[in-house]
Amino acid sequence: MKIYISADIEGIWGVVSRKHTGGDSLDYQRARKLMTAEVNLVCEILWENGVKEILVNDSHGPMDNLLIEELDPKVSLISGYPKAASMMEGLDESFDGAMLIGYHPKAGTAKGIFDHTYAGREIRSLKLNGSEVGEAGLNARVAAHFNVPVILVSGDERLCEDVKEEIGNIETVAVKVALSRFCAKNIPFDTMKKTYKSAIKRAVESIDSFPALNVSEDPVLEITFHQSIMAEVAESIPNIKKMGNNTICYQGKDMIDLYRVMRSAVTLASTVR
Repeated sequence: MKIYISADIEGIWGVVSRKHTGGDSLDYQRARKLMTAEVNLVCEILWENGVKEILVNDSHGPMDNLLIEELDPKVSLISGYPKAASMMEGLDESFDGAMLIGYHPKAGTAKGIFDHTYAGREIRSLKLNGSEVGEAGLNARVAAHFNVPVILVSGDERLCEDVKEEIGNIETVAVKVALSRFCAKNIPFDTMKKTYKSAIKRAVESIDSFPALNVSEDPVLEITFHQSIMAEVAESIPNIKKMGNNTICYQGKDMIDLYRVMRSAVTLASTVR
């Protein structure tokens, strides 16, 4: 069995502050160690349940957060930026399942730890085929393009609630309870380890019961930006149309095409904020 892991940092156990998500502070270095330790825990449990190959994709910010020298030596790691497929780089049809570890709730979630969608300074809302989704829901549909089901997602309890709506009845692990955007009650580490053990065991044992999401052949993306000028510059991308002052719309050829255009639109938008 071959498993793909996309690892973000905001939903990692113990990560609660802006100081934990980047920069030169010792707090960020601690958060990198926490992220690496949690990914290692997930991999350890996967090996115990018969998985033979694991690919981890570092999916936060500069995408070089995981400490490779402390990472499970049996794991392959994609690290660095830019990547053509961003948070889902390296995924293809050869994987049996995917896991999204350390994810966070979508933009606008009340009392969700670090709530945002892909680019917090640019995106106010992201919709796919008319339904608002966060990074977990969007990335699960990228996985579905390759007929790979997302079988487990971890983060705070609000993210787990999002996942049930955006993906369906899959395994989730809530490692903390958000009290505000930058404050959370972290569950005991021993409890987290037990929860991961049981959730991953169930996910692996029933992996054939997690069908990949059905994705439209012509998926439609809508992005509402925080500023109208962001929509104006994004409209320069061929086939993107403006809808009102702050919103753009794009009909993709498939999810990979849509995902790449989304990334391009956000990159352009970031130049004018």
